[in-house]
Amino acid sequence: MKIPIIYEDSHVIVCEKPVGMLVQSDRSMDVDMVNELKNYLYEKQTEKKEPYLGLIHRLDRPVGGVLVFAKTPVAAKSLSSQVGGEEGGKNPLQKMEKKYYAVVDKDLSDKLGNEAEELVDYLVKDARTNTSKITNAKDKNGKKAVLFYQVLAVSKDEKGYPVTLIEVTLKTGRHHQIRAQMAGNRMPLWGDTKYNDAFIERQKQNPDMRWANVGLYSHTLVFTHPISKKRMQFDASPKDGVFKQFDL
Repeated sequence: MKIPIIYEDSHVIVCEKPVGMLVQSDRSMDVDMVNELKNYLYEKQTEKKEPYLGLIHRLDRPVGGVLVFAKTPVAAKSLSSQVGGEEGGKNPLQKMEKKYYAVVDKDLSDKLGNEAEELVDYLVKDARTNTSKITNAKDKNGKKAVLFYQVLAVSKDEKGYPVTLIEVTLKTGRHHQIRAQMAGNRMPLWGDTKYNDAFIERQKQNPDMRWANVGLYSHTLVFTHPISKKRMQFDASPKDGVFKQFDL
């Protein structure tokens, strides 16, 4: 199986999503995590029937990182109740926490050493283009999007363009939230061909950059175990792409 397993017990399975792999199947019929993990569980069990696998949250196809799946309906209900950021339960210990590394296609050295900065926007999804954009608070279709970002390091990509490594903590879970918010605040992600027009132009000038992946990676996931109620944290680090320019 192509998916690294970080942790597994009778109730949950935590794994590292490979960059470029779908979380669940789409029209392309490409390999996806749900079917790969179901095949993995099927081979492990003695009773040959389709195993249960609960999808709790997703990552975009070009994004890698830590994901948790439920192995029972009870676990799925518990984990799903922890998703929702600001809209989640009042008890912070019952909320799922997600942290990401992101590489911004900009020099943010003036923010080095600063505390995490909050971004609050309202996002509206365009289903036709599968993108989200910032709107205003009065837009009835807009949904509040909140994140914190902190600048960690500044470097240059392989072509010599300035790039900045940031850590993002999500407080809400909106469609393409990090990608859309950072781009809407003039800090687009490196490699993001949906939201970074400057990078698209750079690709045209540098054909070898055509297959670059977006500089975004889910590095930490924290949740409350659905049965033991123990608070659990899982971490992984990106190893490829523009992240190689930083010491992670």
